[in-house]
Amino acid sequence: RTFLQTDMLHPDSARGYLPGIIHSAGLASKGAQAAAMLQSSGEENGALNSYLNRCAFDMFSSMMLGIYTETADETTRTDPENERFVKGAVQGLGTAIEMIFSRYELIIGKLLKFETPMMKHCFEGFDAAWAIARDKIESFIERKERGELSENEQVSYLSRALDRQKEEGSNVTVREVMELAFLSMFAAVDTTSSVLSWNLLHIARLPDIQEKLFQEISASVETVGHGKITADVLSKSNAPYLHALIRETHRLTPVGAIGLTKTVDVDNLEVHGRKMEKGDVVLLESYSQGMNSDIVENPEEFRPERWLRDAVEARKGSPSEIIDHPFLASPFSQGARKCPGSRVAANEIKVLLSQLVLDWKISSPITELEMLEYHQRTVIEAKLPDLQFEAR
Repeated sequence: RTFLQTDMLHPDSARGYLPGIIHSAGLASKGAQAAAMLQSSGEENGALNSYLNRCAFDMFSSMMLGIYTETADETTRTDPENERFVKGAVQGLGTAIEMIFSRYELIIGKLLKFETPMMKHCFEGFDAAWAIARDKIESFIERKERGELSENEQVSYLSRALDRQKEEGSNVTVREVMELAFLSMFAAVDTTSSVLSWNLLHIARLPDIQEKLFQEISASVETVGHGKITADVLSKSNAPYLHALIRETHRLTPVGAIGLTKTVDVDNLEVHGRKMEKGDVVLLESYSQGMNSDIVENPEEFRPERWLRDAVEARKGSPSEIIDHPFLASPFSQGARKCPGSRVAANEIKVLLSQLVLDWKISSPITELEMLEYHQRTVIEAKLPDLQFEAR
């Protein structure tokens, strides 16, 4: 894990991948309208969610491999293997999570050791994605050894990881580097896209909020980025409403509403006055705090302004300040088990959301959350309705 998160979690490392992510997002945004038309015409059910899966893959590939896969824009030719990887990754990991919640799968598959149709479907997705990733990574390693990598590939995560693997004292094999790269690519598809789906839904159903975001990003691009999205354009100081919007999305519609359960392994444990005994089960849950009307004013309302500086300062010293605790701030957890790719994913979300708002005026036939369908994949994903994308 330490080897994996090196060159991912450090702010400078994550920032270094931003130019490639920004370029990938610019290419991916061009495919939004085509995806929306595929879905609204009935030609492809769930085309917008699939589009976001491909966006996440394209951005992460620019970081991991230093290449622009361009799968998100249906009008652009791309390697069919890239599209098959995305489908395999979503199929494998998403089905695995469904199996975890199925009593039938637990009894028939895990206890009785029978291969169920769902299990077979899961393994087929895993196998397809692994075969494609293995070939890509092996080819990358061979070209690196021959000195044939492009400039972007040379500064990619995988290239730097292979350099670190050769350093004295490294206890990681080349095979393990390959597996870590595959795991990262595999896990980075529908997790990031699910967070994006909720953010996209909120700005589509709330045009006033979308306009505020558009005005902020446009101004920051013009004054800070000299016409382009850059790391400084998306910083909290230059785009506070963007950061507040993403935080509000996590409060109201988190992709992981319930955290892990842990079992107390010592006797007479006391936490904040609550005594627990060995064997007690503790549920690490964060959703209820953000929906508690005693703490959050009008918690059912989507209001990014509650996360701007003045609002945060105003609740300091009050019971409401608990919602500003860093442990509640993002879906990536904290501490030693924090998602290794969290900084990269957070950058991808900010970049693509900003690019989509700059390129498109987005509208939704659904304005109330109660009307929306969602489902449990790897995390909780909004089933995007037939959004409309009008060029700005």
